[in-house]
Amino acid sequence: MMPASSSPDGLKDSDLLSLPLERYLHEFRGGLLSLPESERDVIVAEVRAQVAAQARLGEGAALALLERLGKPDRLAARFTIRHELSVGVQQSNPFGLFWVLLRLAAGSLLAFVGGFVVIALGLTGLLLAAMPVLRLFVPQDIFVVDDNPFSITVTTDGMPGNGIPLSWGYAILCCGIGIVLVVLAMLLLRGLGQLLLRALGRKTRGVACGAGDGISIMERKGSAKGFSALLQPAMVQGFLFSVSSGIR
Repeated sequence: MMPASSSPDGLKDSDLLSLPLERYLHEFRGGLLSLPESERDVIVAEVRAQVAAQARLGEGAALALLERLGKPDRLAARFTIRHELSVGVQQSNPFGLFWVLLRLAAGSLLAFVGGFVVIALGLTGLLLAAMPVLRLFVPQDIFVVDDNPFSITVTTDGMPGNGIPLSWGYAILCCGIGIVLVVLAMLLLRGLGQLLLRALGRKTRGVACGAGDGISIMERKGSAKGFSALLQPAMVQGFLFSVSSGIR
C-alpha cells in the first residue's frame, strides 16, 4: 500500500486539502486523545489519505465524504469505543467492558438486553454471596420462608410466622450459588464484548473498491486478537467505507 502522504501524481496529501478539510481532520484527531499516540497517528493518517483520495476528484467529492462520515467528534467516538471494547476483551476487564456496554446500550439491542441480564445475574449473585456475612452480623434479622433456601427475608420486625432463622448451612449454600452467578455474569459480559467487537469487525472486513474512490480491496478474517489488528490501514479504510456507505 502506498504511504498516506504520497500519491501517483507526486502531490502530497497536504497539497490537496483545503482549510475546511484540514479543520475536520484536526477536530477528528482531537477526539482521539484517549487513544495511544501511535494508534492515533495510524488512524489519522489513514483518514487523511482517504480524504485526500477524494480531494483528487475535487473538493466537492471530499466534502461529500466528510458529510457521510458525520461530525468529527462522532467519528472519533466510534474508533475510541471500539478501542475500549477491544482492550476490555483482551484484558478480561469487567468494569471496562461494563462501562462500554452501558454506552452502547442506547443504540444496540444486544448491548441493552445483555447488559440487563448481566446486571440481574451480578446483583443476585452478590446478594447471595453475602449471606454468610449477614448471618454473622445480623442473624436475628434474616430468615428462610417456608424452609426454602431461595425464599430469604431480611426484616427487623421479628421472625415471620412461616419463617425460620437462616442456618449456616443455608448461608454457605447461598454463597456458593452466588459465586457461580457472579462468575456466569462475568463470562457473559466477556462474551458480549466479543460479539460486539466481532460485529464492529464485520464492518471493516470486506471493503468494496473502485477506481473512483481509491479504496483498495482487502479481506481479513475478523477476530478479537487485539486492537492493533483493527488499526491496520486496510481495516481503517474498511471502517471509513462502512460509515460512508451508511452502514451502522
